[in-house]
Amino acid sequence: MMKTKLSLWLLFAAALITPAIAKTIEFPEKNPAFTFTVPDSWATETGKDGRIYLTAEDGFKVGVVSSPGVKSADDAKELLPKILKSMAEAMKGEDYRPGQVHARELRNMWMSVMQAHCQAEGADMSLNAVVFSVSPGKYFSLVGAAPSAIDKAHDKDMNELIRSIKAVE
Repeated sequence: MMKTKLSLWLLFAAALITPAIAKTIEFPEKNPAFTFTVPDSWATETGKDGRIYLTAEDGFKVGVVSSPGVKSADDAKELLPKILKSMAEAMKGEDYRPGQVHARELRNMWMSVMQAHCQAEGADMSLNAVVFSVSPGKYFSLVGAAPSAIDKAHDKDMNELIRSIKAVE
């Protein structure tokens, strides 16, 4: 009995300290500027213009894109509201509620973040966009839209993805 409890405890402890399996992705595929990690179970697909789409098992989807039109932090701050508004319009969203643009630095990476909400097909949708730079003059974006409950369920995954971004030297 004691041996069984100890074995179960050891299995439980191992599960807590074993890191989630993740895969590292370079972006862009040709001449990478940075790497990031995502859960191994997420599917990756390369789209037009070298975009990468990341999809979780529950359908949560994020796009990674180059943002060559962004030349400065001010450009990025102006771009975010336009990105999210166009996403809401594309999904025929109603009751569009934009949040504020927040700029911050994380280690050696500058980023600007914005979230908005709208109603689409009877669901409350979260729309998210991050514009970031890992080196001067090179900007990239993470964009996604999902029902709010699914978006919230992936907060930890997205925070880990953002924290994992590293410039390729």
